[in-house]
Order: sequence, then C-alpha cells, then structure tokens
Amino acid sequence: MIHRQTGEIELTSGLRIGPSYSEAQFLSSPLARMANALSQAQPWSGYRTSRQRIGFRTFRITLHFCSGKIAWVELFEVGAESKAFWNDWSEKEEAERKASHDAWLSSILGAPPYEYPWGKITSQYDPRGGYSSIVVRFG
Repeated sequence: MIHRQTGEIELTSGLRIGPSYSEAQFLSSPLARMANALSQAQPWSGYRTSRQRIGFRTFRITLHFCSGKIAWVELFEVGAESKAFWNDWSEKEEAERKASHDAWLSSILGAPPYEYPWGKITSQYDPRGGYSSIVVRFG
C-alpha cells in the first residue's frame, strides 16, 4: 500500500517507508539485514532489498538516500522466480510489468498524475536499463 496522504509505503510486515524515513532507521531495521548496498558516492547511498510483500504483490525495493535522508524509492514487481539471464528478458514482458504497475497504482490511488505535497509517484519504463519500475520521490 502507498498512502496518498503521507507518501508512506507500507510493507506487509508493517514497516512504513515515508518522507521522514532516514538511512539510520533503515540500517537498524530488519529490512537492512536482507539488503545489498549499491554504490556509495557521498552524499548518495542506495540499498536493494530482498523480495518484500506490499499487499498481495511482491517487489524488490531500492531505497536511495542523500545525506542520510530518503530521496526516492523504486519498486520493481517480481514473480515467484527471477529471470536468471538477460537472454530471458523481453520487451513484451517489461511492457506487461509496467501495465501491472499502472493497474496497481490506479487501484490504490486512482487516476494519475500522482503529485502530492510530500512528493510524486511515477510508473516508468527505462529503455536503457531494460526495466519498468514505480518511483516514489520525496520532497
């Protein structure tokens, strides 16, 4: 669930990630124990989590911090199994993932655009990276 009023992303575990979530809070959470650190180029840092449930869907979550404060979160819906190799990738499947993201956002937030006092939410396809994601930007 993404709460429209606050911007908080509520995981099925009960953890909430929102505009006031800090890197220190993340690092002391159980979520951090199952995450991989991405490149750390001060003042930026990022972490990719293991699979997390949000409602009835499963996502990999990437959290991006600037000077210890949450900047944005990327949600990437995953199936029961991840693709093992890039030769299994297809643009058609990524279009389907984006459509699934769009439908989910519409079901919980209504029609876009998703712009709020706390930030904005977009569903996008990155042709260079070859993936679709939901991006929740704070601030």
